[in-house]
Amino acid sequence: MKTSHIKYFAVFLLVLPHSVYAETQTSDSELLAQRGNGKVTQAEFSARADRIPANIRQATLRDTGRLRSVLNTLLLRAQLAADARAAGFDQGKIVQGRMRLAADAELAEAWMQRYVEIQPEGDYEQLAREYYELNKKDMLSPPQVDVTHILISTEDRTLDEAKERVDSVSQQLEGNPELFDELVMTYSDDASAKANQGKFYKVNKGDMVESFEEASFAMTVGSISKPVKTQYGFHIIRLDHFYAAKMLDFDDVSIQLIESARTQHEERLKQEYLSELSALDVIMSQQSLKEMVDRQLGDDYAESPDNGAE
Repeated sequence: MKTSHIKYFAVFLLVLPHSVYAETQTSDSELLAQRGNGKVTQAEFSARADRIPANIRQATLRDTGRLRSVLNTLLLRAQLAADARAAGFDQGKIVQGRMRLAADAELAEAWMQRYVEIQPEGDYEQLAREYYELNKKDMLSPPQVDVTHILISTEDRTLDEAKERVDSVSQQLEGNPELFDELVMTYSDDASAKANQGKFYKVNKGDMVESFEEASFAMTVGSISKPVKTQYGFHIIRLDHFYAAKMLDFDDVSIQLIESARTQHEERLKQEYLSELSALDVIMSQQSLKEMVDRQLGDDYAESPDNGAE
């Protein structure tokens, strides 16, 4: 392990709650951490790390806060399980059954992941190209706008004061629209106005608050809006440019389409496999069914008038 990595984990261990590494000196080299009677081994931590999606695993484990949270959760579970064993709670039939179900669930999930991994991969790029050709007309860029705005804030004004001020600015613009850029610098309360002169370029739908967005996309290029109210105050908007939706090239959407093709292929493999398993005959005797009903619903259920029995 590199020195930098050793320092990193040393810092990590120092910030763990209650010094989880205290009192863990042991001959068991697999032990990672202990708190109270709860112990977490290297193998157990590796198993938990394996559940983190591969595409974010490294980032998660390099994040001190997330790493500490994962280890702390494992320690809490280990402590609870240790207390349960000490009390003999793990010997109960129901609890043992639940433990077997949990083990089966983990094994089934891991096996399903492995089953998909060992299947032949599809030609995802070709599948993506085929999808693109069939749906080319739907592969459109979102419409966008360039806008310039003047904000009269209600943060340090009453609503009536802000309304009076914005109406005054609006009247000046009605008399001379060419004053817009000058009035931005004179009146706008937008903190970014000094840097961007109130201008925002290639804004997508969803980037702005709803009323601002509705006004912006309903305007014609060069027009100036009446005052538009938002939670920030009143805006006067000028639409500087409108970018209509246009058809995207395959290269523009290839990454998303290839990943979508991969996901659909893997999901199809899972569903086909599950369908094969579900199609197998269920073997269950009438006697075992009756025993289950008796155990879960009571001996009198089979004879009750509302259970559908004749």
